Amino acid sequence: MAQGLIALVAGAAFGGAAGWLLGRRGAARRGAGPVGAHLLPDPALRWLLRAHGALGVWISELREGEEGPSNERVVDAERLSVAQISAVDRRVERARDQEQAAAERMDGGTLVFRGSGGMAVALLLPEGHGPEALTRAEQDLERLAEGMRRRPQLVALAQAQSDEASDETVGSIGLRLAYHLERVTGGEVVVAAIEPATDTGTGSIPSVRVVGASGRADRRLLDSYAAPESVLARVARGELERTVTDAEFMGGAVADRRQRKRAVLVLPLLDRRLPVGAVALWLPDAREPTGAAFAEIAEAIANAAPRIRRAMRSHVDAESARTDPLTGLGNRRALESALTRQDSSEGALIYGDLDHFKGLNDALGHPAGDAALVHFARLIREQIRTADVGARIGGEEFAIWLPGATLEAGLRIAERLRVKLNTTPWDWQGRPRSLSASFGVSACPATSRRVENLPAQADAALYVAKHSGRNRVEPAGRVPGG
Repeated sequence: MAQGLIALVAGAAFGGAAGWLLGRRGAARRGAGPVGAHLLPDPALRWLLRAHGALGVWISELREGEEGPSNERVVDAERLSVAQISAVDRRVERARDQEQAAAERMDGGTLVFRGSGGMAVALLLPEGHGPEALTRAEQDLERLAEGMRRRPQLVALAQAQSDEASDETVGSIGLRLAYHLERVTGGEVVVAAIEPATDTGTGSIPSVRVVGASGRADRRLLDSYAAPESVLARVARGELERTVTDAEFMGGAVADRRQRKRAVLVLPLLDRRLPVGAVALWLPDAREPTGAAFAEIAEAIANAAPRIRRAMRSHVDAESARTDPLTGLGNRRALESALTRQDSSEGALIYGDLDHFKGLNDALGHPAGDAALVHFARLIREQIRTADVGARIGGEEFAIWLPGATLEAGLRIAERLRVKLNTTPWDWQGRPRSLSASFGVSACPATSRRVENLPAQADAALYVAKHSGRNRVEPAGRVPGG
């Protein structure tokens, strides 16, 4: 089903890029089949190379979650030297970082490049080309860049459709709505939803998060939060009605290097007159949609709003069932879910337990004990990565799952947390109090070949730490006094 959806959406989304190119140039389409998201960037680069008689094609992209840029190229090695290729590599990376678009003479030909949104695409044309060749190259590069921007979202859309079936998520609804409205308006679209209010120290104003971005929009906006007083947030919360603005609609909350001087129409998402979120549409000709176009927009929004509301409620309920109400960490159910995920084949598990906790409760009272647990949970959150799972699994017992980590890494993190707890002041009723904890660490495959064995091993290692003097870290495998 996912492949079918990719092919279906790609027929429209990649009307530029490889599909558009194949339809336009007979020489490049011989032997080619249906065009889908999986065809980018290769063989699209080879098609571009042949269609333009180019010396090389380049893509340089900064991808979220990756340490360095992703660089791909297809070159005619018989006509380009290593030095020439390296020179183009550097120029394309500079175009990416500085968001430049131009045509420049270089050793061997003319480099046509387009850089925006953390990505650059380029064609190196040989000597002897004319103005029409430059224009065609610019058009094809624009379509290639558009296809590259759409690829992750199309894959995510197909995955959401395949995996979720009737169980929609806020993200899958927002993504589909954004793509639908982009088709209607021809402009970029961003969809935002209200999240339940949390205690952030600034009151109970609910947050407004971007949950959908169309293919032409900057995908770096996804999962970012609008500034509380921005137009997008105020429309989402029902404080403003339908609004057209040329200001930064998110209030500058997100660094967006694109030039956005065009008019933006911000429409509310309402379910039975209750605010759910908002939609921002860039107006290509600075005129608001009317007639049949606006009727389709209104119908799509009216259809999506109650679904987003239901999905958000389901998400909140699911998170509540997996969250410890005192500390805000996950609970035992959240830990078990993380350990049983299909991709959880390797990792380290840390069990930690506050030392002498019963004595603390008896001496200072249960409110003090709760405060100590909250203090320990805060330190855990500060020491782990986004992908890690911290959980409170018992009274004073905590667990940390580190997917992909080795036993040595687990021991280092446990030791770091032990020292942090020893050295970070915890005040109760105006007096600093000392806290310590004992830790047991297991790992797959170092201490067991099966992830399901790790909790028992970590618990046994914790028992060793408790009976070997406390305030220490023990790896799985030892026995008390051994």
